[in-house]
Amino acid sequence: MNSEAGQTPRPAGIQGELVGTWRLVSATTQNDQGVWVPDTFGNPPSGYFIYDATGHASIQIMTTPPVALSDPDAGPTPAEALDIFNNYIAYYGTWTAGGGTVTVMVEGAWDPTQVGTAQARPYQVSGDTLTIGNEAAGYIRILQRVV
Repeated sequence: MNSEAGQTPRPAGIQGELVGTWRLVSATTQNDQGVWVPDTFGNPPSGYFIYDATGHASIQIMTTPPVALSDPDAGPTPAEALDIFNNYIAYYGTWTAGGGTVTVMVEGAWDPTQVGTAQARPYQVSGDTLTIGNEAAGYIRILQRVV
């Protein structure tokens, strides 16, 4: 704890404008015809991106509506379990930002192929709106600051 400022100093590469909890409000992807369409996450999508001042991040996106189970008491069928897996994104780790890119070094993830990878995304902050992705990337996620 930095006694002068009363706050823990930020690690290098932590951009103050990104620190916070962000709620996903829109997710679009550019299709093969160049038209922007709602992404596979639903309209509206559901999720939160959390970037804290200590350099830790948690990203979660769930497709809406959620997968319905034919028998909730019995748990998902194999097909339903695959749908659940394919309709949820979750990973956590440490993050840095610079040059308009935020990168999460993934420590754990719903998809085990992401563990140990660097998930780099273009970003822009304007007031309480965070945009992840851009036209060049072919996807745009709009998030609103919660805190």
